[in-house]
Amino acid sequence: MTTRVRVGWLWGVLILSVLLFSGCATPLYTDSIFQGVATVTPAQPVLVQAENFTNNRLLFIGADGNLYSADPDGGRVLALTADASLTRLYSQPTWSPTGERIAWTRIDGGSSDRLVVSRADGTVEIDTELPFPPFYYSWSSNGERLAYLSNWMVQESPTLALRLVDLTGAEASTDTVATGQPLYFSWSPASDFLLTHTDNREVSIFSLAGRSTTLSRRSGNFGAPQWLADPTLLAYAVVDGAEQQMVIGNLRSGQVEKLTYFNGALGFSLSPDGHKVAYTDSESGQGMNSFGPLLVLDLRSAQFRQLSSQPVIAFFWSPDSTSIFYMTAELRSGGIGLRLSVWNGEKTTDLGRYQPSATFINQYLRFADQYSQSASYWSPDSRHVLFTGHNESGVSGIWVIPADGGPAERVARGVYAAWSKR
Repeated sequence: MTTRVRVGWLWGVLILSVLLFSGCATPLYTDSIFQGVATVTPAQPVLVQAENFTNNRLLFIGADGNLYSADPDGGRVLALTADASLTRLYSQPTWSPTGERIAWTRIDGGSSDRLVVSRADGTVEIDTELPFPPFYYSWSSNGERLAYLSNWMVQESPTLALRLVDLTGAEASTDTVATGQPLYFSWSPASDFLLTHTDNREVSIFSLAGRSTTLSRRSGNFGAPQWLADPTLLAYAVVDGAEQQMVIGNLRSGQVEKLTYFNGALGFSLSPDGHKVAYTDSESGQGMNSFGPLLVLDLRSAQFRQLSSQPVIAFFWSPDSTSIFYMTAELRSGGIGLRLSVWNGEKTTDLGRYQPSATFINQYLRFADQYSQSASYWSPDSRHVLFTGHNESGVSGIWVIPADGGPAERVARGVYAAWSKR
């Protein structure tokens, strides 16, 4: 087993190097999503009449750089923007938990960086200029507040900032919650606290009332912390002596429960019901938050199960907590790509081999543990998954794939897509 895993690592490092440094990759946070000449009339048919665009919808960046929503079969396409160009870029479209709102970033040729929030039908509610363009959004559970990450300056030194937009008043207000680099965070289920991991060192809790509590000043080597479904429980990693541990902190009792040890860099994701945790223990310095064999720990039975010995780059729990959609780095004579798989709690189903889009690689896959908390690549009924890129025949687009291994359907042309959570 040790030798097999090591061979997988060597292949994975080679694959990752090609993925990140080939022509399909560009520097993080500055990647142009524009893939062609934008037109007022997009490639997809666009509906203009008012309809319900809230439930079971896809939100995507089209091949022309504009933002759209559509039904899972590619029907009822709604254009949210129509003016993308080489000097006007749209990025980071993000559903609110209820699907009633959508947030995104607009960058106008370096002259203006804006946050836009619209209703699901495209009606713009907020269009405000910001000091730096947000590169990650996460809505509170109740959809009343929007947290985002962006570049920032502290005492003339570049860093990152976690900022909070309050949408409950007549006008939106924005405050800076925390700064540091790197910076990751998680919303509490009740939408009243933010759990942060900053500078690869400190784990803290920030209340919306402005109070903060430090949980650890010796964090382990990991990325995003996560709140469990139980609002009194939260997961993170610490250094205990010479060892790194994944732990669950109990806010009610003040106790910290040790889950497992890890050696390199930890990437993890709790199931929506809070009963299981999937994680990877990766060798450091790979440029991804996840890059190792995938394991699942049942928190009730304390039983471990290894799903893959090859390096897994991203993994996402289904909404019903029964299955995991994961992506394994793979190298063949025909080129490089990701092997897509679904584990349903009993068996693993192969969904095929795909080449991810440059946007998906650069802006999402590298931080999959963070995006697993704000974006969904599962259908709300846990029966289908979503992927953006080229299939084995070289056809590019947005693919809806049955989780049981049925034929994939190309539903739109685009470079990124996410499913609404309802």
